[in-house]
Amino acid sequence: MAGVVTPETLEQGIAHAGDISDAGRLLLGLTQRDLADDPMAIQSVVVPDAWGRALITWLLSRPEPFPTRERATASVGESDVQAIRITTKLFADMGFQFGGGHARSALVQYYHREVVPMLDSRFTEAVGRSLFTAAAEITELVAWTAYDLGRHGLAQRYFLQGLRLAQASGDRMIGGLLLADMSHQATYLGRFDQAIQLARAAQEGCRAVSTATPMALFHAMEARAHAGNGDELACSRALVGAEAFLNRRNPDDDPSWVGYFDAAELASEGAHCYRDLRKPAQAQEFVAQAVGLCDPMYVRTLAFDRLVHAATYVHVNEPAQAATVAVEAIQLAGSLKSERYLRYIRDLKADLAAFKGDSEVKDFHDLVADKYPSLNS
Repeated sequence: MAGVVTPETLEQGIAHAGDISDAGRLLLGLTQRDLADDPMAIQSVVVPDAWGRALITWLLSRPEPFPTRERATASVGESDVQAIRITTKLFADMGFQFGGGHARSALVQYYHREVVPMLDSRFTEAVGRSLFTAAAEITELVAWTAYDLGRHGLAQRYFLQGLRLAQASGDRMIGGLLLADMSHQATYLGRFDQAIQLARAAQEGCRAVSTATPMALFHAMEARAHAGNGDELACSRALVGAEAFLNRRNPDDDPSWVGYFDAAELASEGAHCYRDLRKPAQAQEFVAQAVGLCDPMYVRTLAFDRLVHAATYVHVNEPAQAATVAVEAIQLAGSLKSERYLRYIRDLKADLAAFKGDSEVKDFHDLVADKYPSLNS
């Protein structure tokens, strides 16, 4: 698997690779750039049309045979696949606690040196399917950590290649997760119509095979996109659909990667929706549920929820209360390494700029200036 690092390799990352071997080659090039902090990769931009091409290709895909690699020198077994899954969970848990920037270079190094080369090894078809599912899962995590750090073009390229791995594995649910992630990113970037399409593609592509919890997640992502569009009715319908699926969940049936999505997480999604719809009373109800039910391990999620809570107080013209809640959120968040988290702070800072005469607001601005100097400009 040649790993020549060129600008063309980076741009090919937005393509839904044809031959499955192409995905491994592209991922090798992406990770080389990523590990080198190459500005061309770090500052690459999202290509919105790539989302549409990928979702159509994935929806219309058919089972494909695995390539035979008799000449490959290395072989992969189930124990290798299990090692990938254990490592993925370890890094995912760290992300929830400390943000996507924590230990990300170690994650990408492991992925580059250990996981990507396995895709070009020898394996039985059964092991191969399992390997490509596990590789799609860790690719999703590598993509998500890039997204969490605000490296959106790089994240998109990982998401797209992860979707190609998922297609090869035949695991529709992990493919649905990658589409839902892309929907989340599209909503974050204000591309709400495309976010709706991506979330619906996840639903349609997984409807016949998915357990209940992933379907709840896919509907929640659609709700977030409708909220961004200001469509309260469509948002409410999607949230009701998500809740109906979650009420039918049996965690024992679910893939391990969706274990975090529970009642607390759905309440958090609802809080974000009603914040975006400027419905502070409803948002606060959801925040109370989310914070009350959330496992303290999920520090990043709790920080987001508390900052959503602060924003709702701005919406009801209670800046002092907003500042007080925000200060508590920042203190509890610790040293999160997440650009998404900083965006919550930045947005709230802008919302409270007109209230600097308030002592609580001043305390908030002083704390932000001291803890996050990059936000001072």
